[in-house]
This record gives sequence, C-alpha cells and structure tokens, in this order.
Amino acid sequence: MSAANPQFFIGYSLVDITATGVIRSSDSEDIARNQQRNWETVLQCIGLRTQPLHIKLPQKFEDKVELYNFGEFYSGVQTIWQWSWAIEAEGVYDLPGKTLGALNTDFEQVPVITGLNETARFILPIFHPYGAIKNIFIEPWLQS
Repeated sequence: MSAANPQFFIGYSLVDITATGVIRSSDSEDIARNQQRNWETVLQCIGLRTQPLHIKLPQKFEDKVELYNFGEFYSGVQTIWQWSWAIEAEGVYDLPGKTLGALNTDFEQVPVITGLNETARFILPIFHPYGAIKNIFIEPWLQS
C-alpha cells in the first residue's frame, strides 16, 4: 500500500478527547489541558505501530450510544467524540484472525483523565476497547 492509496480509520470515544491545543498549564485541574492530554494519548496509541496520516481532529456530538459499537454498560444519549486518520502500512493494526486486534490491544487499559465534558460515567479511568464497558472503538473507514 502506498501513500497514494492509504487505509482510513474512524474512531469513536465516550472519553473527552477534545483537541484543544493547550500544551502547557500550571494548573493540574485545567480542563482544556486535560482534554488535550487525552487526545495526545489517542495519538500515541494509534502511532505505536505506524505513522498516522491525514488526521482529522475529534468532533464532538450527541447521539444514542445504542446506535454505535459501545459496551452495553452505556445507554441513552451521550456525548461522543469522532476522529479519523489514515495509514500506509496495510494490516499493521491486525492480529492473526482479528482485524484491528493489535490496535485494540494498544488501547486496552490505557489511563485517561475523566470528569471533563463527557456525559458517560466510567467504572475505571481507562480506555476499554472490549466488552460491556467498551468506551472506545475503531473501524475501517471506506472513503466515498
């Protein structure tokens, strides 16, 4: 796969990953800095195996979580963040027999900062890409 034919992905999170651009703050309670920290965590996870390209910053919207692939622990209308990116290295996020299995492993139990602008409540302050408490998921995205 070449740069002329990248593979695209779209991600969804119930954790506030707003890209604020705030990279310095002396206040540990600074919401904008903590939102940016969570976004930086996402960037680090998607970049562990390959260089992400064409990154589209997270967009926030509200919708019924039942319409998405989140865990059954969450219900009703929640705030959701959506972002997308591309890669050149086809299959780099896969495990044998598991599409995106390696990427999900990279996100598993990664600490996040909660109590920002998310509406969902989490049992633990971590990304969880599996099961009933799944608060993040990623899908291949076919561009039209």
